[in-house]
Amino acid sequence: MSTRLALQLCAIAVLCALTAPAQTPGDPDLNQAYKSLSQKDYDSAIALFRKGLQLQPSNAAAHKDLAYTLLKAGENADARDEFERAMHLNANDETAALEYAFLAFETKKPIEARRMFYRLRYKASASTRATAEQAFRNIDKPLADGIARWQQALARAPNPTDISTFSAHWELAQLAELRDDLPLAAEQYEICRKLKPQLPELLLILGRVWQQLNRLDESHAALLAASRSRDSRTAELALEQMTCPGQAADAPCTAQLRYPYPYEFVDALKLDPENLTLRRELAYLYLAMHDDKHAVEQFQQVLSINPRDPLARRQLDSLLGFKSRAAAAPSPAASGASAASDAKSMGMKSLKLGYMRDAIKYLLQAHEEDPNDSEVMLQLGWAYNLAKDDAEAKSWFSLARNSDDPQIAAEATKAFHALNGDALPQTTLWALPMFSSRWMDVFTYSQIKHTLPLPWQRVNKLVSFYLSTRFMGDMRGEVPTAFGAGYLSESSLIFGVGAASKTWHHLTGWLEAGESVNYMPGRRDEGYAIPDYRGGVNFSKGFGQLLGSKTPGFFYETTADAIYVSRFDKDWMFYSQHRAGRTFHAWDKTTAQVLFNVNYVGDVKSQYWANSLEIGPGAKVHLPWMRPNVYLSADLLHGFYLRGDYYPPCALKGCAPQAGYNDVRVSFWYAFTK
Repeated sequence: MSTRLALQLCAIAVLCALTAPAQTPGDPDLNQAYKSLSQKDYDSAIALFRKGLQLQPSNAAAHKDLAYTLLKAGENADARDEFERAMHLNANDETAALEYAFLAFETKKPIEARRMFYRLRYKASASTRATAEQAFRNIDKPLADGIARWQQALARAPNPTDISTFSAHWELAQLAELRDDLPLAAEQYEICRKLKPQLPELLLILGRVWQQLNRLDESHAALLAASRSRDSRTAELALEQMTCPGQAADAPCTAQLRYPYPYEFVDALKLDPENLTLRRELAYLYLAMHDDKHAVEQFQQVLSINPRDPLARRQLDSLLGFKSRAAAAPSPAASGASAASDAKSMGMKSLKLGYMRDAIKYLLQAHEEDPNDSEVMLQLGWAYNLAKDDAEAKSWFSLARNSDDPQIAAEATKAFHALNGDALPQTTLWALPMFSSRWMDVFTYSQIKHTLPLPWQRVNKLVSFYLSTRFMGDMRGEVPTAFGAGYLSESSLIFGVGAASKTWHHLTGWLEAGESVNYMPGRRDEGYAIPDYRGGVNFSKGFGQLLGSKTPGFFYETTADAIYVSRFDKDWMFYSQHRAGRTFHAWDKTTAQVLFNVNYVGDVKSQYWANSLEIGPGAKVHLPWMRPNVYLSADLLHGFYLRGDYYPPCALKGCAPQAGYNDVRVSFWYAFTK
């Protein structure tokens, strides 16, 4: 479907909706939201809309206006959800339905978009039907053509069920699911499962598709098998689907999952017969039901798949009567330790699988058997925390932090302070090495800071204090200038203490005081160690699909800084940077951006070097092996001096001031917090 068409429709609707602020009698929050909207204060308007809608959740018009405001703020996914709520509250609102459909497609929900366009083709006014018809065709035709193409390719294959045809079956299944041809999708996913039974995500997919086809028993069996997968992520997603089937992934799930019956385990094993975790659990379930015969069968099956499974071997020997004399008559102390070990094992297993009630029950039993086991205390803390009982969780973390095991004590202490709302020390490092063709030099700017939590910060969290070390330097060092030797950077290590405010509406204030120490002993324009005072405010905000987002699309970023630096003749510097462009997803989870830069620098004292404007294209790339806050960038910039009349060499020699310059900058940004 044409992205341009979607954006045009959204823009027209936004313009119509925002030309005049509405009023909602009796609701000051919504009225204030419309006032903020008229002043283009979108962040405040969004917060006020949401606050007002908590009191008026069925106000369809307010949901719709919030959606348009979110669009203006670049929050397309949230705008889509608000249009959906408005559409459900007012079934006759064709505009909300159409906006929802376009945004669903833009935010990578093509199935929902296609379904909505299909419905609007028949149940809407003439103008809406025409738009929906065209949009539906733009989505449906490529899917239909792709399905036909892959079906023809499989028809020409010598052996359509050979492993070499897996990719063709996979592509055909995905296209069929996108087109709502669920029988064809299920058929192709089943073939994929037979070709590659080792792929655990196929069980998740089959569970989802069978559920939509109302094949509920088969769906439950597939999800049950996936929930006992060795892949932890697959198991987690399967448990979520079993607990709240059919619910959106981003919606909160409050339902409780019941424990499966034996016949459900049997059905799941028919789909995944080599799932050892599933077989062992069924065997223990039979033991709990005193059905030793079927338990023996399952343990024998486990050993036939893995003859070296020690747990299954011991259980089977015990069931068949192969017991040692020591095992036949255990001491009371050994019995207690064994009971505690079994309860602890069951509790840890239940916690891992997401059965919080069972985990708490077994772990409490293990704690009664062995009150000194600090690992049980720690896991009880996590179990209560996941069960939303933070008060109880905090008491168990408090006990576990006195453990003799340093790893358990550290984990429990961190969890206790987090639940208690205590400020914790953090270390942050950022670095920006950069090459500039204009100066033929490599510059490096970096800082490492460690926060210092104070006792009263638990009450006052508006300001944090930290120790700081900055490095600002370059490789060339001394360079010739019109006034003699000069330097392109501060060439210093700066040690100091600082304070930073809590970020409020993307705005942060900070200040630092310390000592700047030259790492170049021969530098003659300043002392070896001088006092350094600096501070300022920072604003940064991004809109759209930023670098690292899960979906490609357009973006815009802006940052603004006002910085006081004592060593620059006690000057205030102002920086404003703007970047706009498009984010792309390239090969193997690589994210890239193509963008255009507009950079402004100014100061209070009108120094020639501190007043410039730069424009030009650039690119960023984030490779799969990089941490989230790491990227490479390259920019081709043309700069203009805004105070050329103050250019000092020309004041001395009577020459014409510099009109501008070109610069190629290649940089690497790295940041992390621990």
